[in-house]
Order: sequence, then structure tokens, then C-alpha cells
Amino acid sequence: MTGEIMVEEKKMPEEESKYQEAEKKESVDETQLDQQNIDSSIVNLPEKSKQQSHQGKQELMQEVLVADSNVANLEQKVEAILFMAGKSVSITDIQKITGADLISLKQAISNLQHWYSSRKSWLEIIKVDKSYLMRLKPEYTDIVTPIVQETELSKRSLRVLAVIAKNNGVLQSKVVKMLGPSVYDAVKELKQKGYITTEVKGHSKILKLTKKFTTYFGEIPV
Repeated sequence: MTGEIMVEEKKMPEEESKYQEAEKKESVDETQLDQQNIDSSIVNLPEKSKQQSHQGKQELMQEVLVADSNVANLEQKVEAILFMAGKSVSITDIQKITGADLISLKQAISNLQHWYSSRKSWLEIIKVDKSYLMRLKPEYTDIVTPIVQETELSKRSLRVLAVIAKNNGVLQSKVVKMLGPSVYDAVKELKQKGYITTEVKGHSKILKLTKKFTTYFGEIPV
């Protein structure tokens, strides 16, 4: 009886050992499977990241292009307002006309001021209290004043002449889009007084300055 008990006691450790080995093997298999899943995820991750990164860059570029376009359009609107006003215009009025927010509007005005300054234009945009004014630079006033008095050009014609001087060889249709149908009468007046010539091109005309203009006003800075 003692011998039987001893045999049973010997078998139990062997069975326990086999059970433990089976557990270890199962644990190893699960660990290897988890590692394979992790490795697979790591392999796929860079490709997903590249796609997301590329898409993000495209979206960012589109936003930049739209922003640049909006700023450029706003600058053109502000320039047209100040040019046509002939007097200082409050930033509140400019904001009402353009519908732009204050920060964008101030940036557009700042860009215009820098542009006129950097190209050595005979025009400038200055701040007067809370308003802005586009005017002839003071150093050109002495040149222009006697000419204006002598020619007695209308304010309308002077504006058209300023556009032509800024864009010598411009199409009449383009000036009309900028300043309106009153341009036609102004062009007739300027041509009669010898300051511009016209040349038919398609359904429009090319407007050019004459020697008389250069004699009175001098060469216009480019």
C-alpha cells in the first residue's frame, strides 16, 4: 500500500510539468501572434501617414492660394475706392463697401502703401486721422499745378489721364471697366487737347500719351 502511494506521488509532478509546458507553449504562440499583428500595423503606418501628410499639404496649399487671392482682390477694391474718391475715406466706410474684416483691411492698405512706395510711384496712400487718402506726392505738385490751371481739365479727365499715365498703351475698354462710361467723354477731351492719341484695336482703342504730355509732366516713373 505504501508502494502505490509513492507511485501516485511520482506521477503528479510529471502531469503538472506537462501542463505547465503546454501553458508556456500556448503563451508563446499568443505572444508571437500579437507581435505579428504589431509588426503588420507598423508596416502599414508609414503609408497611411504619407497619405495623410500629402492630403494635409494639399489642403494647406489650397487655403494659402485662396487667402492670397482674397488679399489681392481686397487690395484692388481699396485702391479703386481711394482712387475714385479724390478725398480721404474713413476706414469704416471702406469696410462697409468691401465687407472685409478690420485686420484684413488694414493689411491690404499696408500692402498698397508699400507697393506704391517701393515702385517709386508719383502717387501715394497716406493716413489722415482714421481715414486714408490717395494723392499726388508733394514733390510733383509744382509740376502738375500749372498744367491743371492751364488746361482746365475736368476732374473726370484728370482721373482718366492718371490711369493712362500709369498704364501707357492701355485699352479704353479696360479704363471704362475701372472708371465707368464717363471715360468716353474724357478720352475725347484729352485727345482734343493733345495729351493722348487713340488707335483702334478690335472693338476698343489703345490709349497712349503724347509728347505734349511728356513736355508738361516729364517722364513718369515706372
